[in-house]
Amino acid sequence: MAGSKTKEQKVTVDLTTGIGTLSFPHVFESTHSTNDKGEKVYDIQIIIPKSQTEDIKAIIAAVQKVGEAKWGDRWKKVRQPLRNGDKEAGDLAEDGTEKGEKYPERLGAFFMNARSTKPVAVVDRTRTPITNPDELYGGCKGKISVSFYPYQSNGNTGIGCSLNGVQKVSDGEPFGNARPSVESMFDMLEDDEDGEDPFSEDEGKSSKKAKSKDKAKDKGAKKAKKSKD
Repeated sequence: MAGSKTKEQKVTVDLTTGIGTLSFPHVFESTHSTNDKGEKVYDIQIIIPKSQTEDIKAIIAAVQKVGEAKWGDRWKKVRQPLRNGDKEAGDLAEDGTEKGEKYPERLGAFFMNARSTKPVAVVDRTRTPITNPDELYGGCKGKISVSFYPYQSNGNTGIGCSLNGVQKVSDGEPFGNARPSVESMFDMLEDDEDGEDPFSEDEGKSSKKAKSKDKAKDKGAKKAKKSKD
């Protein structure tokens, strides 16, 4: 039975999440913060709507497997990696703002933070590596690959979430200070959509000709006025 397993037994469960909204991506460069061992950390947050029940159930089942292997029936009392955005809406953020106001994207959703002490793979929907940090921003859609594990450190007991990789699936509406992707900012132009270069030599000649014609018209108008007078 799960409850009879010893504390020494450690179970790790790997999981790739369903598609969610990615937030706070720090996967190309480590964050300034470090863990309790003084190591640099790469991390990201994924937000999954509560309507995606199967995706949520898969995460809960993986967490439960790890928790029961370590603590038996007491696993629900330790810290959990999957958090309820609605339940935390009234909590205060570091700046004193309620989290529901500061992070409206978490309302009606669960969210989860995953981290790694080493750089992780970041790919697009075709599994092609992404090397431009601007392509991954808070608000784009994607999946993350994680490993759940039990921990007991500095008086804290819980189930951790280790980040293995990130897959961007599509662009989304950026939020916070995120930069929109190049694809979302600009359209692809065909060759015949280039337009004329206003600074080209031919354009300059055309402009000079137009100015000469305008001057000639002005001179003609002045002469006509004098003859009438």
